[in-house]
This record gives sequence, structure tokens and C-alpha cells, in this order.
Amino acid sequence: MAYFDELDNEGKKKLSDDFTANNEIKLTIEGKDFTLTDKHISFKDENKVQMEEKYVPHVIEPSFGIGRIIYCIFEHCFKVREKDAQRTYFDFPAEISPLSTSLLPLMNNADMNKKVQEIKRVLIKNGVSSKVDDSGQSVGKRYARTDECGIPFAITVD
Repeated sequence: MAYFDELDNEGKKKLSDDFTANNEIKLTIEGKDFTLTDKHISFKDENKVQMEEKYVPHVIEPSFGIGRIIYCIFEHCFKVREKDAQRTYFDFPAEISPLSTSLLPLMNNADMNKKVQEIKRVLIKNGVSSKVDDSGQSVGKRYARTDECGIPFAITVD
């Protein structure tokens, strides 16, 4: 059987033709002679339809979600000041920063707050996100806090 299994289609066709012509086949396998007759072997041509389904993957599913992308952005934009390792800040590009502008009034009075709110409305109308920092701290500390948060622009209202 191993002999027949190893034959290619041409070899099997030749044996079939020999069998049809002589009604027997003479084989020499591993030094032994064999004679096969119609009692031992028969040949039959058969056409088989074989269905085959090929699968080619067409979706690539990355192993990261939006959380990892945001983490990479944070890591890439995180900076440490050269002369003071304790002072860290974010350096976001303006296109991806969470807030675009920080509004910093120098004084906390009604006229100044009115002007700050007017500027904030103009920024919102033009699609610019902003944050008002009207804490009582010095403007330098508020600038530093703006840098730490990664806000790329600051407007000081005087």
C-alpha cells in the first residue's frame, strides 16, 4: 500500500493502462517480484469536487485602547526642568492640549471680572477652550500652574 500511496498521478495512470492492456501488473518492490491480477487490484477513475474555504484575516486588532494612547501622550509631553528636578510640567502641542488658554486677571474686582468673562465668551464663540484662574496668588505662580497643567497659551488681563 505504501508503494501505491507514494506514486504520483502519472505513475498511477501508467499502472492502470498496463493493467487494462495485460489484465495484470508485475511489480518489483524492495527486491521482491509481485504479480497483481483483477483478484488483487482494481482501478477506478473518479472526479471529486473538493470544497475549500480560505480565510485571510482582514482586521488587525491592536492590543491597546484609548487609555494607552493617552498615557503615551502624557509620557511624551512630561518634562522636568533642567536646573530644578522637583519642578515638572507638561508640554502639550496646542492641537492636543486639554485646554488651550488660561485667563489670568491681575486683580479681583468687578470691572476686571467683567472683562475676563467677555474674553472667555469670545474664545468660546471661536472654539477655543479656556480656564479662568482668579485665585489670589501672584501671577508668576499662576503662570507656573498653567505650565504644570500643559496649557500652551495664557492671557493676562490687566
